[in-house]
Amino acid sequence: MLATASLGAIGVAQAQSSPTERRQPAATQRPAARSSGNEEIIVTGVGRATSARKANAAYSVLNEDDMSKFTPISADDMLRDMPGVVVESNDGVARNEVFTRGMTIGTGSNTSGYFWTTILEDGLPVIPFKFGGFQDGYFYRADISTSRVESIRGGSSATAVSTSVGATFNYITGPVKPGGSIQARLGLEGDDLHLSWKQIDGQFGWTNKKGDFGLGISGFYRTSNGQVNPGYNLNKGGQVRLRATKEYVSDNGSGMFLLGFKHLDDVNAELTAFQQPTYGYLNTEEIPGFGRDANLYLKGGKQTVPNYFKPGSHSLDPTDGFRYKQDAATFNWNHSTDNGWTFASAVRVQKSTYRGQGFKTDTPVSLTSSAAERERYGLNINNLDRTPGYYEFRDGNGSLVARVANNVNGSQLGTNYRTGAACPRVTATTFQSNSLCVTYNSLPNRDIDVRGGVVTGAAPNANGTYTTATLPVGAASQDLVLRTRVEDTYRASKDIMLNFSVGHETRELAINAGVYFAHSKQLNNSWANGQGLSAWADGQVENLNVTYVTQSGTTYQLTDPGGWGYYGTGMFATVTQEAKITEIAPRAELRWSPNSHWDFNASVKYDHFDAKTNSITYDTRNAAATSLTNGGLDGNPLTVYDNLYSVVTPSKVISAKRSLGVFNYSVALGYNFNPNHKFYIRYTDGKQPAMGIVQRYTTTATLVRPLGPTAYVKGYEMAYTFNMPRVNGAITYFKQNFAVNDYPTAIDTDNVTTYLLPENFNKYFTRGIEAWARVRATRALEWSPSVTFLNGRTKAAYNWLNTGANGLGAADDVLRIDSGGLARSPKWTISNVLSYRLGDVRLNLRHRWMSARRLSTNALDQRTLPKQDNLDASIDYQPRRGTRIIFDVRNVMNKQYISA
Repeated sequence: MLATASLGAIGVAQAQSSPTERRQPAATQRPAARSSGNEEIIVTGVGRATSARKANAAYSVLNEDDMSKFTPISADDMLRDMPGVVVESNDGVARNEVFTRGMTIGTGSNTSGYFWTTILEDGLPVIPFKFGGFQDGYFYRADISTSRVESIRGGSSATAVSTSVGATFNYITGPVKPGGSIQARLGLEGDDLHLSWKQIDGQFGWTNKKGDFGLGISGFYRTSNGQVNPGYNLNKGGQVRLRATKEYVSDNGSGMFLLGFKHLDDVNAELTAFQQPTYGYLNTEEIPGFGRDANLYLKGGKQTVPNYFKPGSHSLDPTDGFRYKQDAATFNWNHSTDNGWTFASAVRVQKSTYRGQGFKTDTPVSLTSSAAERERYGLNINNLDRTPGYYEFRDGNGSLVARVANNVNGSQLGTNYRTGAACPRVTATTFQSNSLCVTYNSLPNRDIDVRGGVVTGAAPNANGTYTTATLPVGAASQDLVLRTRVEDTYRASKDIMLNFSVGHETRELAINAGVYFAHSKQLNNSWANGQGLSAWADGQVENLNVTYVTQSGTTYQLTDPGGWGYYGTGMFATVTQEAKITEIAPRAELRWSPNSHWDFNASVKYDHFDAKTNSITYDTRNAAATSLTNGGLDGNPLTVYDNLYSVVTPSKVISAKRSLGVFNYSVALGYNFNPNHKFYIRYTDGKQPAMGIVQRYTTTATLVRPLGPTAYVKGYEMAYTFNMPRVNGAITYFKQNFAVNDYPTAIDTDNVTTYLLPENFNKYFTRGIEAWARVRATRALEWSPSVTFLNGRTKAAYNWLNTGANGLGAADDVLRIDSGGLARSPKWTISNVLSYRLGDVRLNLRHRWMSARRLSTNALDQRTLPKQDNLDASIDYQPRRGTRIIFDVRNVMNKQYISA
């Protein structure tokens, strides 16, 4: 849930030309400004710069004026008012989720948020081959030099980029500007309105007298501790971009060279690591002690983690969050001849890295549960839990905060601190359900009332009730502690991308052909770094120091100095994976306008992929894990935390080599009633390969899976567009059939080999209407409404039963086909942006309303996410030329935002 955020911006500019005065690069590289006929030119999804009216595509554009009305928290945040687009931007600067036209399948987490969509940076993908936890939005930051955002939804997007059969978002950098500008942002966040956001943006440009050569630099630096101040910066970092442009005129035409460099180094938190505990979420009621600004971020937790697959160790600090770095060099050349030919080429060489060491939220658990002690610290493996003793929990100051007796083998240690009665005697030689007894507890919230709810996230029955087995007994809702875990990952991709096209255009006919090439070398490393327990209270989430003291007085250290135990477990298994991926994609576009009424468009693309992968998984327990005399990594049997770790699993040393070819196409026919009104219809058939190739082949069983296609979209759209002096927009009806296939496998009769199951594509459809308009009611009043209506369903979700190692193979395989609603897909989304200018002051209001959404595709799960109702406001004051002051208030009404 998001609380009130106030952001202010102060800008100073010198010698800055207006948008209409700027020199425009060649049309194949940058969109021109609106023509005198109020006609938009787009460059995304169309092969070359094209009049939006002739493109027959569902497009949206954000220009500099649109982006100046409000202060976006992230690049994803800028997209939320586009029709048909839903942005779950509650993770902050990065790690967000963006989907279009209700296509929620595959995007259900911040690690796969761009499953159907792609971000382009000046026409080329930010990431050519994404995978889980390595997405477009991780490596793009809009800054002061971003002048335009174009989106294409459906349609020709499928023939533009291999991973954007849903939509493409192209962030376009403005031309080099003579002079400079500086912008400072100060933001107050949270219900307590503490100073949090501090950002400085700047740009400076120089052009020669002739105006055909320019140098530019832009960038930003920002720190923020967020709505909930954890005592350290959740966001810290920035970006620098350098650009050099040279325009020329020759005997056979004109063109431009562009050389660019980008350095991004930004640390961002995963804001959903903080989840406010509440009673319910439809009619939310706060739990005492857990307000909207409760600090539940982990403090401390620093650790030295063994590398396992290479010598040495590495450091882990959960307060450093998630670090995104990208160094990219680009070269563009565009040339237009006097007789209608155009040539365009772009090369991008880059290295992107991601270091994840951020806290991940987990659920509370009672100290009387085996999940809190023996299972979390591995005592059920080395059988230390068969020796009577006490678990002792100490805080960061070394003070004892809780003690739990473990009775077994005839012992009766301790007195129940709640009842004063002796703890139960347990005669069995092994751990029993009544073995644990809390003898002391000074931790906060030990008597919290969970009101008979569940902390396991179990799905309810159709009538909203739960089966008795999922409800905790009284003891399970007392003496709660918070389970803690931390991501420990390093991911990297070294990429080279090349795009070349040649085209020819006459008044009636335009053809364009080209080829896109991409090659990547990717690395995905993750480490199991253990688990912890913490107090569950505002400002007190810090790993506890846990020991086990036997009845005879021997002390076993269960956690390391950072509070982490059982190194063989963690957020992820220990894995090292590599991949080399190559894509070659020839394509062609055609536009034919035989007269002033008809426009025909067609685009085709063939994608060929080659991939080599190697994966090594460490998830086998070390040989001596079950022995209490095992000294583990440090040789000391009494330091239990590193006595149980993982070694290489021989059957999970997997190499694969795969190839795939897919064919995409889109065709459209439009009829112009007159220059201002038009109707068009478009059909698209698009497929995309597996996302996460580097992670795809991890076991022998997965080797039978092909590289794809793992998803497709087939559908059509019909639209009425209008473009008049005071109002322009579009009303689009669409219907899309889409499917996802992860190629599940089953085990054959020998209980070893695997085979692919025959029906795998889970099928869905969405249909609806998206409408948008730009209305200039008067010279001072502007209105930009957009409405999206969606009605989608799960047509057939395949669930195979009896596919395990039962010796029967395919003979007993049973297919269950489920159908129902789509999860997280709103039926209605309505957005309105209103701007009114009075002299030097402009008032901007933005209202967004989204209807309730199903939480799950499970037909028995009738839970819904509450509707969203959000109002933002800003005041823009320009007291003199070159100076602007913006006061921006997000979520004016301070309403809750609850996402999935």
